[in-house]
Amino acid sequence: MIIILLQVSMIFIIPFLIIRYSNFPLTKWIGTIGSSYFFGILVALIIFALNKIGVDFSLNTDVGEIGSHAAIAIAIPLLLFSANLLEAKKLSKTTLMSFGSLIISAIIVTSLAFYIYGRTIINGAELSSMAIALYTGGTPNLNALANIYRLQTEVIGIANLSDMIIGAIFYLFLLLLCKPLLSKFLKSDNKIYSNKKIEIENVDELNIREFVINYKLLMTMLLAFMISIVGAIVGIVIWIALGSVDGTMIDILVPSLMITVTVLGIVGSFNKKIRETKGMSIVGQYFILVFSFALASSLDFSRLEGLFGNILVLYGIITVGIFILHTIISYFLKIDADCTMVTLTAGVYGPAFVPAITKQIKNDSLTAPGLIIGSIGYAVGTFLGLLLGVIFLI
Repeated sequence: MIIILLQVSMIFIIPFLIIRYSNFPLTKWIGTIGSSYFFGILVALIIFALNKIGVDFSLNTDVGEIGSHAAIAIAIPLLLFSANLLEAKKLSKTTLMSFGSLIISAIIVTSLAFYIYGRTIINGAELSSMAIALYTGGTPNLNALANIYRLQTEVIGIANLSDMIIGAIFYLFLLLLCKPLLSKFLKSDNKIYSNKKIEIENVDELNIREFVINYKLLMTMLLAFMISIVGAIVGIVIWIALGSVDGTMIDILVPSLMITVTVLGIVGSFNKKIRETKGMSIVGQYFILVFSFALASSLDFSRLEGLFGNILVLYGIITVGIFILHTIISYFLKIDADCTMVTLTAGVYGPAFVPAITKQIKNDSLTAPGLIIGSIGYAVGTFLGLLLGVIFLI
């Protein structure tokens, strides 16, 4: 019981500390999600080392699994509530074509990567469809699909770790070398990226100093919780309708939960009162960190043999391939280098990284359109990945 209480405390306290001290050098370097995985993996490594020297010690895997499911189910609607998808109608033809190029590139490259390499590895179909969700949406989409597929904790953890490693290297490329390289092939002159002024906030920005818990925020959090309850009920109803087969309820409940919270999260984003609730993004990000730490700390390193290298190669191929094909399509569509870079960033990394890239390339006119693209990616990434996953699994 003491170990369980300690485990639960860590799952909720460490993510809070990461957000509270988000300016800590490590967190600024690898990001809040990266930090959450780092500390979770550190805990898992300590437990692995203790067992190697003969000390019989382990965390409760049920606590980690239940905690991660609950956290991601609450985080997804909170993050989607903030997405002002109606602003997408203000995007210019150039920006929309560039986003379309990114989607097409992700579908083609991931499909080729799966049929050439992915289907030769364990869970290759699931991991490939998760990559679609990841590189058009973000980490929440990848983890939502992983939960839908009921993948083992180790597989989900390694998928996230592989993405972080590849993402860190590729992000340095975007910051330092991408603009000079693309400028040799694509026009760099600034174009019109939106037809009207776009009103949107960065849903991933953590303004912790401005965070205040108030009645409206509590009601929105309660709404997200109730949505997750509805998703669970939907899953149970489907399970009962299919005959209440013993041992299958979780296999039906979790996918129903993830799909329901995503759909209702998108629906909620069209309500102005819900969408403009202050502090939602911080709470949503907090639960993403809870999920990340709970998942990473539950890793069993004795079961990771062969997983890491295969997933790292698969995601590396997909990341580079998307960049190359997206650039080629941009060339034929006459999309400029800046727009190509920003839409790629919004899709591969999510909204949080857009402002840094637009600042680096000195083109602030792409910040708001990039945030919109990232928000749309959050909304469609899971469904796009699920659609491709159905095809891959046939």
